Amino acid sequence: MNGKIQVNSGDISIIAVNVDGKSVDVIPSKGEGKYFESAECTNGAQVSWDRTNWRILLNTTQKTKCTLNFATIGDVENQSVANKMEELFEKDKNNTYSPAVINDEYNNIRYIGPNSNNYIYFSCKGETQDDQNCEKWRIIGLMDGIKTSSGKTERLLKIIREKLPVNLSWDSSKYAVNNGTGVNEWSQADIQKVLNNDYFYAMDKGNKCYNNNKDVETECPDWTQVGLSSLARDMIEEVVWNTGTSYTISWTWQNYTPLEYSWERSENIGKLCDQSDSDCTDEVQRTTEFIGKVGLMYPSDYGYATDGSRDHMRRVKCLYMPLYQWYKYGSSDNSVCENNDWLYDRENSQWTMTPVPNSFRACYIAYVTKDGNVAEGYAYNVHAVRPVVYLKSSVKITGGDGSSGNPFTLSIE
Repeated sequence: MNGKIQVNSGDISIIAVNVDGKSVDVIPSKGEGKYFESAECTNGAQVSWDRTNWRILLNTTQKTKCTLNFATIGDVENQSVANKMEELFEKDKNNTYSPAVINDEYNNIRYIGPNSNNYIYFSCKGETQDDQNCEKWRIIGLMDGIKTSSGKTERLLKIIREKLPVNLSWDSSKYAVNNGTGVNEWSQADIQKVLNNDYFYAMDKGNKCYNNNKDVETECPDWTQVGLSSLARDMIEEVVWNTGTSYTISWTWQNYTPLEYSWERSENIGKLCDQSDSDCTDEVQRTTEFIGKVGLMYPSDYGYATDGSRDHMRRVKCLYMPLYQWYKYGSSDNSVCENNDWLYDRENSQWTMTPVPNSFRACYIAYVTKDGNVAEGYAYNVHAVRPVVYLKSSVKITGGDGSSGNPFTLSIE
């Protein structure tokens, strides 16, 4: 296929287009029953697909050559997870709230509302997929433009577990480091090491668990029982997790709305303070990307999951409202935003993986409070830990309707 498409001031040469694994001469038209599956581009370019305007989006201005891959919606019995999500979205594009899926402005298809049918059997201990043998996870959504450790850019299903059996610190540190309050850098965080090693490989007595400042330890769960099954490990994609922050100066986190998805993918780091401050003495190098298998949700994941009490204008107000103010929208017992969000937990505060810079401290992390707003807290504080993973594109949905009583079932080639 010849011709160039002008995007973001850079030339993209489309050198090949595949549909269902077969070469075709033209890009499928919008409404033709196809969906964008993945792209392979030169220069390490990350690509996403604009479903609304039906065009490719690129993150570089360099001349780039891409092969685009599309697939047919609902054309096989055992559908890929991307295929299934596209099918559900097409059925619900008028916002009937049947499966309660909706597209966000970044072309991610997300489950929204308080009672979404987004349950999925995962980490099963045997071939039978049922309540006795499997955990019930939930689908955050089908996320666009996810870069894998191999360099490919794909649309991948993002899922989240219910909380681990114990609440833990995000990170703790010795007294000489940030006054014992922990370090807000994901690549070296205590909880990151636990999730991507002990929990992922179901190994016991590896990395330590903490529940206070100054490296106060607590007993870890028995990861051989709580950790991921071997089949689950085979289904998980290793990806580039974005660990940037939306905040460029202290306290601007208060302007953080659910729409700040791009800020989490920024080059802003979680440390702004001077090392002369007692809570800012660490010498840890900050990063904005991390390659791994297991992470936590982002503040935007939590924010986008509200449906505003099935009211479009209320949902819009929630999306444009700073997350730290959510609990104020409505009465204290029936706030519109959080009480219509399936990720909200009235009983437990929940960690995210996003750092919060501060003029005096290098230990703040964003977390979801039991009141339903997003606040900043010391890394050593104790909150619920909910592992998050991306599934490989080769994973297929083999059954179920996503309800709690009949979760989706999975297989992998």
